[in-house]
Amino acid sequence: MSVSVGAVALSYFFFFLFFFFLMLVSGVLKGSVLVLEWEMSEKFFMEMGFCMVLDWVACMFVLSVLFISGCVSIFSGFYLSHENFLKRFFFLVQLFVLSMILLILFPNYLGLMVGWDGLGVVSFLLVVYYLSSNSLSAGMITALSNRIGDVCFLLVIGLMSSMLSYSMWGVLLMSGFFMGFLMMLGSMTKSAQVPFSAWLPEAMAAPTPVSTLVHSSTLVTAGVYVVIRFSEYLGELEKYLLMVFSMVTMFLAGSSACAEVDMKKVVALSTLSQVGMMMFVISVGANTIAFFHLLVHAFFKALMFMCVGGVIFYSGSCQDARLLGGAWFKLPLTSVLFLFSNLSLMGFPFFSGFYSKELIVGVCLSSNCGFLSFILLVVCLALTACYSIRSIGLVFQDMGLSSLSFYSMENSYYLLSLLLMMNGAVMMSIVMQSLIKEFLAVSFIKGSLFYSLLIMVVVFLFNLVLFFTVSMKTMFLGFSKDFFSSMWFLSLISGNLISVGVLTTISKYINYVEMGWIRTYLWQSGVKNMFMGMSNKVLKINFNMVGLVMFYSFCFLVMVFWW
Repeated sequence: MSVSVGAVALSYFFFFLFFFFLMLVSGVLKGSVLVLEWEMSEKFFMEMGFCMVLDWVACMFVLSVLFISGCVSIFSGFYLSHENFLKRFFFLVQLFVLSMILLILFPNYLGLMVGWDGLGVVSFLLVVYYLSSNSLSAGMITALSNRIGDVCFLLVIGLMSSMLSYSMWGVLLMSGFFMGFLMMLGSMTKSAQVPFSAWLPEAMAAPTPVSTLVHSSTLVTAGVYVVIRFSEYLGELEKYLLMVFSMVTMFLAGSSACAEVDMKKVVALSTLSQVGMMMFVISVGANTIAFFHLLVHAFFKALMFMCVGGVIFYSGSCQDARLLGGAWFKLPLTSVLFLFSNLSLMGFPFFSGFYSKELIVGVCLSSNCGFLSFILLVVCLALTACYSIRSIGLVFQDMGLSSLSFYSMENSYYLLSLLLMMNGAVMMSIVMQSLIKEFLAVSFIKGSLFYSLLIMVVVFLFNLVLFFTVSMKTMFLGFSKDFFSSMWFLSLISGNLISVGVLTTISKYINYVEMGWIRTYLWQSGVKNMFMGMSNKVLKINFNMVGLVMFYSFCFLVMVFWW
């Protein structure tokens, strides 16, 4: 097992070093762009090609994905050391990472669709890895939600093919409402924005190393990356819609995380809140700041997931935060790194999350963002601090209910993955802070104004909850527990009402319509003979050269006179 884990991790770090030296040699950090295109227009009757784009955005994202994947591979050697089919797991993870790299490096729609669809298929296989009923239901919700985004991207390809172009540079071809709306809707499904948020906590049925990879730099952030790449397609209406949905997502995820007791789902809801914040920043036009927050968040969220995975593993695979505790004395290194990652998530001063979130607040104040949007942003930041402090307290306090015992000698794979991820998070924050000065005119806001407003909002929320708890204790606590723990009943609606209703309707349609009168009456009453006779004639014509020339001549005349 150690040989396979080491080989997989070394392969990721080798490609990490390869892209790092390629980035230095090509001068990408100085603003240059390297485009390699495979032109295939001569083989098809349209403008078609696969272009690989290497700019600072693609290179930094690929480096992050490869480094985090290498650390996750080492972490898998610790967390899944008891698995009998570890090679199968690594094979699925490598397909998952390959799909993400294809999506990053090939931003034209045909190349992007290969990586996009690969992420959807392999994510389903990873979610149902444990082969249980809960994993299957979570995998079905994940697959059905992501297929909506796949259909939107297929419709975009259809619109582009109607103009005989698949190029990402042809912005003027189809720059109308439908192109931007379909691209925005497809990205929202992959990034789990409202109303497609129910699948993200359900995907926690996958192994913890998969959750680390999914919630840091791959599946969830794929939608954010696509919106950043194709933000020129977004009109004013699409940006307003994206702003509304992202604000609702942030508030939903923050409020639900404050009531969730499953430790992995708390971290998943924090990811959902931060992805909503990235979408909000893109909606106000600050793509560079959104990408800065994406990379910084990827590293400290991966570190947070590894720490939570270690606590869960040493406590006997218990994910209930009420039964965990005492990690400060029993797992000191894990506790310190978990504390630092939560402080970065809250935006504590001089941590990497502090600089990205201060830029986000500054952009919100300097742009044409409304007063209500700014207040909701501050409320969401306050909720982030609330559930982060709550998770720290649940993990650190010694309640005496967990089977966690003192481990003076932690696993070497586990310690190595934590140390590598810790150093990677520090280096990424330093690199991004140096790059952000070159690609963005940074203007920080006054800290006294922001933090005074943030403290006022936190105090107001605390007094509001305290008032309802004292005045209507039983009714308020019961309703708030059911409401927030079920993500505003969104998981129940997505799982029971929408999924079951749609699947039942489709099955009835297939039984009564497609398998009924269409096959019985239409197909058997002459349509079958007509199609079979036409196909035989076409085959006979195509067997000789004259028929082939006639067929292509007819297609050429149709294209000339139609367009």
